[in-house]
Amino acid sequence: MDNSGLPELDSAESDLAELGTKLVRGARILRGAILRGDLKPGQQLKQQELAEWLNMSATPVREVLRILAAEGLLEHIPHKGVYVAAVSPQDTAEITPIRVALEGLAARLYAARVTEADLTTLERLVDEMAGAWQEMDLVRVRRTNYHFHSAIYSGAGSEILSSLIERLWPRFATDILWMIPGRAEQSIEQHRAILAALRCHDGEQAAQAMADHIHTAGQQITRFVKRQGGGGGTFGSNV
Repeated sequence: MDNSGLPELDSAESDLAELGTKLVRGARILRGAILRGDLKPGQQLKQQELAEWLNMSATPVREVLRILAAEGLLEHIPHKGVYVAAVSPQDTAEITPIRVALEGLAARLYAARVTEADLTTLERLVDEMAGAWQEMDLVRVRRTNYHFHSAIYSGAGSEILSSLIERLWPRFATDILWMIPGRAEQSIEQHRAILAALRCHDGEQAAQAMADHIHTAGQQITRFVKRQGGGGGTFGSNV
C-alpha cells in the first residue's frame, strides 16, 4: 500500500497464512511487526489499511486490535484512533531486571536444545546485523536483532516463557539504543558472546551473556534519556 507506513511482509510472516485461524494469523503478523520495530510507538493504525495489509475483513481486524490492546501493545485513544503503545523511560528501567530474569532463563534452556543448524542460523543473523549496521540500514538491524532473540526464546521449549518475553519487548525503548555512540558495535559483540556460549551448550554462560546484554542496554537507555533531559516523557506518545 502506498504511503500507509505499513511494512512489507517478510517471507517468514507470509508463511503464517497456512497456520491457524485468521485471528491467530492476523495477531501474530501485527505483533511481529511491532516487536521488530517495523511499526513504531505512537504510530496510528487505520483499520482499512490493516484489513488490506492482512487480507482480512473489518470484523476480524477489529478483534485483532482488541487482542493486541489487551496485551498492552496497542492503545485506543477515544475520538482519535488506535496507536502502537508509547514507551516511557520508566517502563524501560522497570522492565530491564524482568527481561534479564526471563531472557536469561530462555538462553539457559535453549543452550541444552540448540542444534548445529540453529547455530548456523544465529551466526548468519549476527553477521547480517553487523553488515546492516555498516550500511546504516536500521530496518535490517532491527529485524535481524529481533529474529536472533526470537529464535532463542521460541527455541527454549516454553510457549509461556516466550509469550511473556514478547509482551515485554515493545515496552523497552530499543530504538534509542541506535542513537547511543558505540552501542550498536557493543550489542553485536554481545550477540556473538551469547552465540559462543550456545555453541558450547553452556547454559549458565549463555544466561549470563544474555543478562549482560540486556542489563547494559537498559542502563544505557536510562543514562541517555537523563542526559537528554527527557526522563519524564514517553516515546511516541499521542496524548
